[in-house]
Amino acid sequence: MNHNKPNDRNNKKKQSISIDKWNNLMFHYKSGKQNISKNNSTNNNSNESNITAVAGNWIAAVGTIISAIGSTPSTIFSQQTLTDFNVIGNILQAGGSAIGVEAEEALLDVVGGQISAIGNLAVVAGILSENEQSGQLLEKQGNLLQVVGVGITINTEGKLTLLQTIANTGNIIQLIGNVIEVFADSDTSEGEVMNAVGAWIQAVGAVITALASE
Repeated sequence: MNHNKPNDRNNKKKQSISIDKWNNLMFHYKSGKQNISKNNSTNNNSNESNITAVAGNWIAAVGTIISAIGSTPSTIFSQQTLTDFNVIGNILQAGGSAIGVEAEEALLDVVGGQISAIGNLAVVAGILSENEQSGQLLEKQGNLLQVVGVGITINTEGKLTLLQTIANTGNIIQLIGNVIEVFADSDTSEGEVMNAVGAWIQAVGAVITALASE
């Protein structure tokens, strides 16, 4: 015998509807707009979004590689050249994140991309700061913002496609690299090496994410 009251069933149904609405908002918040468009228009918009996503991810990936070079102690490049690499790399990362956001369908990805871009700009401000203490603080805060931004974009929805899984893996690797950079003490030789390792791990993750762009 079923002892569930009608109100209990209604409450469960409402909860299920609320969860579905939340998932649609977080993961597919642009889909409603796309369904309104005509088929040809939708296909064109989809192609443009794909190109935008690929461009944004690859610009960010190139930026992480350049930044990693700038973060690596070297006898080939001068310290000023390494600093310039770091600035250019973080600017490219910020630009790539900002471009990629335009193609995102998930609200969390949009917010995460924006936070990551702000984090990269904060790192640039820290590098260019004339006050060493303030500069280091800005760099730490910028790396922390990137940790938050990348962490938000990690997809926990489940039932991912192969490319989505690869992209997710890339984001997780980037997150690990960012966390290492946050805890690296640039005032010590060990900290410089640790920061370089984190930067290269982040670069590997960014390339993996870019390769999974569709």
